[in-house]
Amino acid sequence: MKIDLLQQIILDSHKQPLPKLSKRNLELNFISGMALGIVGSRRCGKTYRTYQFMEEMGNNRENICRIQFNDHRLSSMKSDELHVIDDAYYALFPEKRYHERVFFIFDEIHRIDGWEDYILYLLESVHHKVMISGSSSKLAKGKYASQLRGKLMPLVMYPFSFSEFLRYYEIEADYISGSGKSFLIGALNRYLDQGGFPGLLDIPEEHHRELLRTYWDTMLLRDVIEAHATENINALLLRQFACALASRNSCAMTISKLAGNLAEMGFQFSNETLYRYLSHLDEAYVFDTVEFFSPSEKVRNRNYRKVYCVDWALASSVVFGDHQRKSRYFENMVYLELKRRKKEVSYYRTRDGYEVDFVVSDRSSKGIELIQVAYSMEDEEVRTRELRAIEKSAGFLKVKKATVVTFNESDEIKLSGITVKVVPAWRWLLEK
Repeated sequence: MKIDLLQQIILDSHKQPLPKLSKRNLELNFISGMALGIVGSRRCGKTYRTYQFMEEMGNNRENICRIQFNDHRLSSMKSDELHVIDDAYYALFPEKRYHERVFFIFDEIHRIDGWEDYILYLLESVHHKVMISGSSSKLAKGKYASQLRGKLMPLVMYPFSFSEFLRYYEIEADYISGSGKSFLIGALNRYLDQGGFPGLLDIPEEHHRELLRTYWDTMLLRDVIEAHATENINALLLRQFACALASRNSCAMTISKLAGNLAEMGFQFSNETLYRYLSHLDEAYVFDTVEFFSPSEKVRNRNYRKVYCVDWALASSVVFGDHQRKSRYFENMVYLELKRRKKEVSYYRTRDGYEVDFVVSDRSSKGIELIQVAYSMEDEEVRTRELRAIEKSAGFLKVKKATVVTFNESDEIKLSGITVKVVPAWRWLLEK
C-alpha cells in the first residue's frame, strides 16, 4: 500500500465539504483506552454521525484521520498494511505525534480480515481516539468484540427519533399554542406513516414502500446470508421466517408456533435453525425480542417473547393485507424510543391474562416503571382493559409509577395505590 495514496485520502477528507447534515442525538463520549463503535441497522445514519463529529471538530479537522474502507482504491488492502495509515498521517502532521489528540475514524474497516490488532495497536497511545462504524453487526456482538479484548464500546444508533424527525423538517416543538400542537400532531402522523430511516424522508410516497423493501432485501442478503456464508443459509426459509416476524410486529412470538406454520408451507428444518436465524436477525439489528419480566431465567424462558422491528414502516413494507394495524406501529415506536433512552425493557402478564406492554428499568435506578401503550382510550372497553392491566400488574410487582402513552390524550388517573399519567405521544417522545 503506497503511503502517498493514503495521504491523499486523508487530505481529501479534510478539504472536501461535508454532506448536508441533520443533527443526531447520539452522544459520542470517548473512554480512555477504548474504541467507540457506532453500530446499528443498515441505513440508520451511522456514517453521517461520523460526519457530524467532524463538523463538531470545527477548525481541528486536521486532528482527524478518516479512512473509508469501501473506497475502491483500498479494496486490496491487507491487515499487515494497516500500519501505513498512521505512518501516512504523521508524515503529514509530524508535530502532532505525542503532543495532540488524534481521532482515527474508520468506516467499514471490518472488511479487512485481522483489523482488530491494528485497533489495539492504536489504542496503546493515550493520544489516540478511535471510532469505528459500519454495517456489520459484529462490530458490537460476537467475535470482533471479543477479539478487541473488551476495548470496544458499542453505541447503538437507531433510525430517526421523533425529535430528530422534527429537526429534519425544521418543526419547532411548541406544546403551548394550539397551532403548535397541531403541527406536532401532524408531524407524528407523518412519522408513523414514513418511519425513521433518514434517507427516505423526502422520497415521493409512491416510491417509499418500494425502497423500504430494497432495504429489507439488502439486510437479509448482506447482513445475514453473506455475513454467515459458511452456514449455507436457506434464503427462501430465512425470507419467510423474517416476514412472519414482521407480521407479528409488537405481538407475541414463539419459535414453535412459527415452525409449525413454516412446516405447513413445505419447509424442512429444525427449530434450532430458526433460533439461529433469529439470532442473526438480532445481530443485524433487524428485530429485537422482549422477554417476560421475571428474575427467574426459567420463568422467562417458558413464556413467549414479543417481537419489534428496527423500523415499523420497514416491517409494514413486507407484510400484505391488514395484518399491521396502526396501533402496532405505535407500540413499536414507543419501544424504540425506550431503547434510545438505554432502558431495560420487558413485558408483564398476570396469571389472569392482563398484560402491560413494557416494564422499564435502567442501570442507574433500582425502581421500575410500567408503560402501557394505547393509541386511543376513548373506547370505554379499551380504557378499562388497559387500566386494569396496570392496576393488577402494579400490585404484583409493587410498582408506584405508571404511564399510558396515547396518540393525543392527557389525564391523571388514581387507581388503588398508584397514580397513572396519561400522556400524548407527541409530548412523551420529546421528553429529555
